[in-house]
Amino acid sequence: MRAALIAALLYAGACSPPAATTEAPAAVEPPPTPSPDATTQTLLNILTPLTSAEVGKPVSLRPNTVTVRDEWAYVDAAVLNADGSAIDWSTTNLASAYENGAMDSGGGLHALLKNEAGTWVVLEHAIAPTDVAWIDWASHHGVPPDILGLPSN
Repeated sequence: MRAALIAALLYAGACSPPAATTEAPAAVEPPPTPSPDATTQTLLNILTPLTSAEVGKPVSLRPNTVTVRDEWAYVDAAVLNADGSAIDWSTTNLASAYENGAMDSGGGLHALLKNEAGTWVVLEHAIAPTDVAWIDWASHHGVPPDILGLPSN
């Protein structure tokens, strides 16, 4: 009888809704941004000083898309301040282009690199283009269009 009573109480407890609480739910932290793989990091290490020089201040690059195949690499990355915050283009060497609408407000970097004898060489790059600046890179350099995210003809 005692066992039946305990079983009935356990069953009733399992079927009952949980008691209301007044505690706030614990804050959920977003997952950390994954670290780039070694090749991506190498490409970013090459492109960051180039981009910083053109922008006129230290920047950091956050990759959106990195495609590496054979000797080719295509990087699409956000250009940010060195601390990772959004860049104010009006405080850069590109202020005039930005203010005249000649730059995409998203401020992305697009770059084509080729591995020549073990060294990545920047063949083309564009900072915040307002159009698809890399559309002719495939025909000009012989890179497969899909590496650049373009359809094959």
